[in-house]
Amino acid sequence: MKAVVLERYGSPEVLEYKDVADPVPAEGEVLVRVAAAGVNRVDVWIRTGKYQVKLPHVLGVDVAGEVVSSTVPHLRKGDRVVLFPDTPCGRCRYCLTGRFQLCRNASRLGSTRWGGYAEQIVAPASTAIPLPSGVSLEEAAALPVNYSTAWRALVTDAAVGPGMWVLVVGGSSGVGVAATQIARLSGASVISVVGDNWKEEKAYKAGADFVVNRKKKDVVEEVLKTTGGEGVDVVLEMAGTPFWEKALQCLAPGGTLVVVGATAGDQVSFNVRPFFRKYQRIIGSGVGTQGEFLRIIDLFSHGKLRPVIDKVFSLKDASEAHRRLEAGEHFGKILLKP
Repeated sequence: MKAVVLERYGSPEVLEYKDVADPVPAEGEVLVRVAAAGVNRVDVWIRTGKYQVKLPHVLGVDVAGEVVSSTVPHLRKGDRVVLFPDTPCGRCRYCLTGRFQLCRNASRLGSTRWGGYAEQIVAPASTAIPLPSGVSLEEAAALPVNYSTAWRALVTDAAVGPGMWVLVVGGSSGVGVAATQIARLSGASVISVVGDNWKEEKAYKAGADFVVNRKKKDVVEEVLKTTGGEGVDVVLEMAGTPFWEKALQCLAPGGTLVVVGATAGDQVSFNVRPFFRKYQRIIGSGVGTQGEFLRIIDLFSHGKLRPVIDKVFSLKDASEAHRRLEAGEHFGKILLKP
């Protein structure tokens, strides 16, 4: 089969489109023909060596497709499925106390296992979630990382609800679009931060109540003006170094800063005194559990959530997809199709 193989770390050019052996499912696994695979920041971090994996490697955490063969009776050839990326061990103290997202022995597609930048993929059958008829496989491939991350951060960790204000930093990203939809679905009002003029209208169409172009206006001033000087109840932050202090300045007393990434820098510092005097919180978050993802699938199948697809690239053009993501030229989800 054809796959995009990473044999050394580096720029997008290191992604090689080539022939590899067809995967064979072991007991308890399923073989899936990939219909679409999502492109994520974690793919870039692995490609550049920020996260080390065993090489050669096939990236791709988000995958949807059709079952080719299965070793379990509840999945049959032709079934349309989306794969949940993580498989917790089920035995560690985190798993035994229901904190599956913290499992240190978990396997993950595109990280500890070969991922979806390929024509076919083998995955644990327990992670293959059947999709209702009429549900697009392309849209399903846009769900796992972005929507699970946004759901865990906003619903589970920050308890977003009616009457709250949410600031989404990186509102044009896949996670940003998902967070906007999920916050609105929870009854909150959303301020979306974008960095280009053409993204402003798209952010409104994605569901934002207010949009701030960080290159044209001061985000803190706009947030305080919009919220009557109070600030927001929740900031979803994924930029890191350049926006960290501003994120805290946007936060209302008792508010929560939820961090899900560091796309523009890892190191941050801040004045701790106003932070503790205002009873604020900082929470680290990431991809949630399969149970949370099942809720997302249900809402998706009923039209309550709808991914925004930015652009679909051919699998052989994976390097171009990475360039688009790194340049911030996208709005929503970038996909690859074999």
